[in-house]
Amino acid sequence: MRFFFLIIASLLFAQLVSAQKLNQLKHEDHKEFFFHWDNDVFLFTDFYYTQGVQLFYVNPALRKNPANHFLPRLKNADNYFGIGLIQEIYTPKDITDSLMNLVDRPYAGTLFFRSFVTSVNPGKRLKLTSQLDLGFLGPLSGASHAQEIIHDWLGSKPPMGWDFQVENRPYINYNLIIEKEFIQVPQLFSLLGNSQLRAGNIHNDLLVGTNFRFGRLNNYFKGLHLANKKYRENKDFEFYVCGGLNYREVLYDATLMGGIIPPKEDNQFKFNQIEHHILEYDIGVTITYKMLSLKGKVIWKTPEFENGESHGWGRISFYIRL
Repeated sequence: MRFFFLIIASLLFAQLVSAQKLNQLKHEDHKEFFFHWDNDVFLFTDFYYTQGVQLFYVNPALRKNPANHFLPRLKNADNYFGIGLIQEIYTPKDITDSLMNLVDRPYAGTLFFRSFVTSVNPGKRLKLTSQLDLGFLGPLSGASHAQEIIHDWLGSKPPMGWDFQVENRPYINYNLIIEKEFIQVPQLFSLLGNSQLRAGNIHNDLLVGTNFRFGRLNNYFKGLHLANKKYRENKDFEFYVCGGLNYREVLYDATLMGGIIPPKEDNQFKFNQIEHHILEYDIGVTITYKMLSLKGKVIWKTPEFENGESHGWGRISFYIRL
């Protein structure tokens, strides 16, 4: 099974071509704002990856971002330039325990700024997203305060163990995501293969898998999250079910292991204590009308560490074309 997934990854990444400065967009006014809110309260749980907020802005003017020099693009492509701010919160299963837990996931938080370019070639039905993440892992992320605010708002039990969270570390990660459509029934069905490579001092892993969309839908490669007005055949209304199955091969995860620099406390996992082979799957629904889109989905993954449990969370996403 692992060999099969690695073959798919090799085929997908083989289609990555050299960067090109030309931006093919004719409609320079294509701008988007979108956000994702992740929380496991949607599945009536409160542990592991428990909360996340992601805010993004896409604007052609961001092509001048110096970070774009490190972000490859496809030839003959529509290029979408963006920035984002992301916070993620991780906790053990029992957040009421005020003592150090040596056998469960440690408390950890991240806060980082993302520069990204999404490069889309409709003719080849190919999309490349490259990302550079810079920020913090540890108390500087503000994760403990954010979780306290959310729990107070939801009327949930307050977390008691943030004194033992992963120490402050810089967050530096470089990510590549490539998507290739294999089957398309116009305006009805789409099946894609996807692969992701993350490298840095926080996450080092490789993901491969497949995703589908079924319903009333536009061409996946003629826009970003919302239709690009450059393509007049795009419809104003979309409604479809989407889902995916992915395999992730994990080399390193600092939210579990405490960072490349050995932590002072011994409440993080060693290399041989984390799970290196993880399955992830999701299912969701998207509805779009003209300049607005709303999406809800559930994400589930198999255990990430020795004696850990499978875990899931819900995600609500909102998109607006400006």
